[in-house]
Amino acid sequence: MAAAHDRGDAVEIKIPPRTEYVAMVRRFVTEVVARQAGVDVQRLEDLRVAVSEAVTNAVAAHAARRISAPIRICCVRGPGRVEIGVYDRGGGFDPATVPDPPDPTDPHRLDTEKGMGLWLMRVMSDDHSIATSRRGTEVRLVVHTSAG
Repeated sequence: MAAAHDRGDAVEIKIPPRTEYVAMVRRFVTEVVARQAGVDVQRLEDLRVAVSEAVTNAVAAHAARRISAPIRICCVRGPGRVEIGVYDRGGGFDPATVPDPPDPTDPHRLDTEKGMGLWLMRVMSDDHSIATSRRGTEVRLVVHTSAG
């Protein structure tokens, strides 16, 4: 069961670490960000894709370690920006060791089904960070808005 908490400019949701909740997180982001003036429709869609990738990675990290603890997603609206944090307990990884996918003009790109998540998070947000440790990973995604 998912749980949501609204604290003014910050709204948080916790979900079970299962893939069927990823679509719900996309709807959550849409609803929260829709309240933020000045978010372009394309930027909202970019953010939804980036958050989907972060949550999908968190679900996989929990599954790999058989962790049933919830994944936490926090959305903070501020002047000129929307920030989403995705927090898992999956044991962490070194983002620097994850190679970029093949260039779009590379024919091998068509064979690439996995490994696009970090790249998508990077190109579909205005700012991002990934902090990881043995306790888990925190992904922060920011999209700038015209309001502010």
